[in-house]
Formats: sequence, C-alpha cells, structure tokens
Amino acid sequence: MKKMIMAALIFLFGLQGATPAQAETKTGCEASQFRIVMKATADVKEGASAASKTLKTYKKNDEVSVSGRTGNWYKVCHAKKTAYISMTAAKEVFSSEEQALLKKFDTRKGVNQVVSVTGKSLSDTKVTVILYEKKSGEWRRFLKKMDGVIGKNGFTVNKKEGDGKSPVGIYSFGTAFGSETKPDGVKMGYKKTTIYDYWIDDQTSEDYNKWKTYKGNPASKWKSFERMNHELYKYGAVINYNTNPIIKGKGSAIFLHIWRGETMPTAGCMATAEKNVISLLKWLDPAQKPHIIMGTNQSLKSVK
Repeated sequence: MKKMIMAALIFLFGLQGATPAQAETKTGCEASQFRIVMKATADVKEGASAASKTLKTYKKNDEVSVSGRTGNWYKVCHAKKTAYISMTAAKEVFSSEEQALLKKFDTRKGVNQVVSVTGKSLSDTKVTVILYEKKSGEWRRFLKKMDGVIGKNGFTVNKKEGDGKSPVGIYSFGTAFGSETKPDGVKMGYKKTTIYDYWIDDQTSEDYNKWKTYKGNPASKWKSFERMNHELYKYGAVINYNTNPIIKGKGSAIFLHIWRGETMPTAGCMATAEKNVISLLKWLDPAQKPHIIMGTNQSLKSVK
C-alpha cells in the first residue's frame, strides 16, 4: 500500500512539474500569402519600426514569403516568429494574370485602389476577392484574400435584367449605404436606409436602376423594385454598373453587400462576409478613386 501511495504522489508531482511547460505560449508565424523581392539590401526587423533590432539582412533580388502587411511593413517569418521588412525595401511578386489585371488601371488616372473579384470560370458562383492599393508608386496587396459569391448563374459579358448573373467589367463605386449607422472610419458618403427606400428594376419606369425614396405604396408606382432596408444590406456599397448612361434592360441594382453564406450566391451582386464588407468600406477612399474589376482572367482580357 505504501508503494502505491508513493507512486501516486510521484505521478502527481510529475504532472505538476509538467504544467508550466505545457502552459508556455507557443510562438509561430501566420500562413504565407504571397512573395516579395528585395529592391536592394533589406533588413529584417524585430518590430515594425526602423529603430527596432535588426535580425537578418537580405540581399538585392532575394525573395521571401510574407503573411501580409501592417502599415508600411511586410510581415515575414524569422526563427518561427513574425518579423518585419520595410515596404519601401521590396516589391511584390505578381502572377502574369495579376500583372495583366493591374495594367488595365495604368490609363485610369488617379485610380489607386482596386477590388479584384475573380472566378475560375464564367459559371462559377464562388469568387476570390483581393484588394490592391498603390503605395510609393507601386501596387501592393491590402489585407488577405477574401471569399465571396456572385450571381447564381455566374458571370456574363452581356448582362440582362433578371438573368441572375454578375457583369464582367471595371466599375467605380457609388455611395456606401446600410440599415445600420455608418461605421467609424468609413470615408465614403453613406446613406442610412429606411423603410421608404427602394432600388427600381422596373424596365418601363423612368426610375429604372435608380435609388428612390417614396412614402406611398411602391407597388402602385413601380412594377418591380427592391427594398433597400433589409438584412443583406446592413452594410454595402453601390457598384456603378449601367448608371451612366442607364440602358433599360441591361441590369440594375448591382451592389457589394453581405452574403447569406459562402455557398449561397446572389441575384447578380457581389457579396462576402459582414466583417469583410466592413473592412472594405473602411478601406475604400474616394480620394483614391476606387474601382472594382469583376470576371474571369479570360473574360477580362478584352476589358479595357
């Protein structure tokens, strides 16, 4: 019996001795998102500051994987911990498809923010959303890739009213909007929706593809309309498709808004998770002339 008690005590003490080691905070790095190449000799810093301790130095043309960017610093992995490289010391490595996409904005003066929404095929309803911004004269990625959904019938280069498809092309943004109060940090103009706000998709009406506020019975005024005050439009932004000029029958009410879920497409809009929509709205800056480009790499080749 004494031996059994002694063994139990030794076991308990062993567990107690192991607890501190198990409780230690594990260090690690975030998953890599893309690669950068050094424009010259570049220091890896312990913190996101020039005054921070230098951990390593890369040579010109060295490539390294990064997990993202915080301010003007790329986050890299060094000794299994996150470290930092100045944005000005490196340029990002883009695929040939990304290069072709971003080149389309060389002739669009002042466009320094781009929301890329791409699918693998025209019939896909799931898309990848990537944000690009021009910093120090070069395109850089912002945030991480996001999942999104588009129209239930995919993309089209010939959008028609009610076809359940999202239009291929490049478009500017209109106003931000939502049934909730404007989030802090949003720079765009913002319209808080009410029960009297509608987007008109009645092709016989002079109000086609316009936002209208009306306190009467909407069914007596329009044959078809969309209520702007509902859960999917808690936060969103107008995508300026078919707005100047407005061509009846070419499609209406194309927005960026909150999705129902990652497997639930839209009627033609682009949607993503609520947290992503809020991040997007806070990032979009009218002074940078933000645009959205939507389609597949193949379908976008003929888009200018």
